[in-house]
Amino acid sequence: MDQQKLDRAIGRRLKTLRTQAGMTLNELAGRSGVSRAMIGRVERAQSSATAALLNKLCAALDVTLSDVVALAEKPPERLVRLADQPLWRDPDSGYRRRHASPPDAASGIEIIVVDLPAGARVSYSPWGRNAFTQQLLMLEGAIAVHIDAKAVRLREGDCLDFDVMRAVIFENETKQDARYVIIVRRGASYGKM
Repeated sequence: MDQQKLDRAIGRRLKTLRTQAGMTLNELAGRSGVSRAMIGRVERAQSSATAALLNKLCAALDVTLSDVVALAEKPPERLVRLADQPLWRDPDSGYRRRHASPPDAASGIEIIVVDLPAGARVSYSPWGRNAFTQQLLMLEGAIAVHIDAKAVRLREGDCLDFDVMRAVIFENETKQDARYVIIVRRGASYGKM
């Protein structure tokens, strides 16, 4: 799927989620801290949403980024071929996110493959409700994960378990691209890192 088609699909999905939640643009803007005008531009695919902006909207809508990017509007599948896995690129950082697992997998587990370019930094705000846990498995390169004020540096093969109740920043401080897998477990309990 090309970027324009994906932007349109993301915009439609965000609008659907907002209306299903019974929220106006003003209400979503108030809950997310994103301007009404920007939400409208994203919903109309007049602007490509950044990872940080989508994170704020997803937290306000009580959905994961995968719910929006995967565009899970069909019955659950057991298999999703590589060619059918949605790939999204953050226009600000160049961060690429591929939703590898089938949408609405019966296991409740989501698998996301991330490519974080050299020098890139992606920030996520804390979630206030419907928090989930996740694990990060480093495949290639190295990154720093900042959870609140604590930084954890990860190299190939390292695995980190954390939740989304606190601000999280993924940073590639190196001159080499990094690749990692995020495994999300919905409805799982969360705790302090």
